[in-house]
Amino acid sequence: MPAFLTTLARIAETTDRNGVPNWLATHPQPENRVERVGETVQRVRAAGGEGGTWTTNRDGYLARIDGLVFGDNPEDGVVRGNLFLHPPLRFALEFPDGWDITNSEEQVVAQEPGNKVFMILRTIEPGRGRSLEQVAQQHMRESGYKATDLTETTIDGLQAVVGTYEGNASGIGKVMARGAHFVLGRNTYFIGGIAAPDLYPRVVGGFDRTIQSFRQLSQDEADAIKPNLIDFYTARAGDTWQSIAQRAGNGLVSATTLAIMNDHAIDEQPAPGTRLKIVVAGS
Repeated sequence: MPAFLTTLARIAETTDRNGVPNWLATHPQPENRVERVGETVQRVRAAGGEGGTWTTNRDGYLARIDGLVFGDNPEDGVVRGNLFLHPPLRFALEFPDGWDITNSEEQVVAQEPGNKVFMILRTIEPGRGRSLEQVAQQHMRESGYKATDLTETTIDGLQAVVGTYEGNASGIGKVMARGAHFVLGRNTYFIGGIAAPDLYPRVVGGFDRTIQSFRQLSQDEADAIKPNLIDFYTARAGDTWQSIAQRAGNGLVSATTLAIMNDHAIDEQPAPGTRLKIVVAGS
C-alpha cells in the first residue's frame, strides 16, 4: 500500500493539483498518507512476530486487479477529457480545455495549469422557503464573498442566478469570482470560478462558457457511460509508453501515467515481453 500511494503521488506531481488552495482540497494528498500507511504496515508486521511469513505474489496480485475500475466510478461521476459526467444525476459539464480536473466525494475542482485559477462544482444546502437569489447570497456570504452583481437567467432551461463576487481565498489572497446557483431535481448546485483580480479579465469568459455548458443527459446517454478498467498488454519490440498509451489504451491515460503505473521511470521504455498494466474503456 505505501508503494501504491507513492505511485499516486508521482502521478499527482505531473499535474498542478498540489497548487489547490486548502479550502478546495477535500482528499488528502497521496504523499501525506504514505507515512501513515507505512506505520500501519510496521505495526501489522510486529504483531505477526518475527516468525511470520511474508510473501510477494505478483501473479496473484495481477489476477486480482484484472478488470478493476481505474479512476472514477460512474456512480460518483467521471472525468472524460475536459468533461465531467454524472450518470446517476444525469448531467454533464465542460471545463476549459487542458485544465486538470479532480473529482472527489464533495466537489469537482478544475485548475488552469501553471496558475492559481480554479473552477468548482458542488451541491449546497437547499433553500427551503427562500428565493434562489437569497440562497446564492447566503452561500457566498458564508464562504466569505460579497456580490457585486447578480442576474437571474436560465441554464439549460433551469432557473439560475449568476453573479460576480469579491473575496479572499486561502493560498491566493484577494480574488474575484464568477458563479451560478441553480436547482436540478432535489439538489441545489453551485458552479463557480475564482482568480486573482489581475487574471480575472482573461479567464472570466471561460468561467461563463463552463457555467453555460451545464446540460442534462438523456437516460440513454447516462447508461452509455462506463468506467475505465485495468487490463494487460505485453510489450513488443519498438514499443514506447507513448505508443502503448495511444494504440493499446486509446489515449485514456497519458504515457507518463502509464509508465508510473508500471513502476518505471518516465524515460525508461518497457522491455519486450514485459507484462504491463494499461487502461481500457469499459463495455
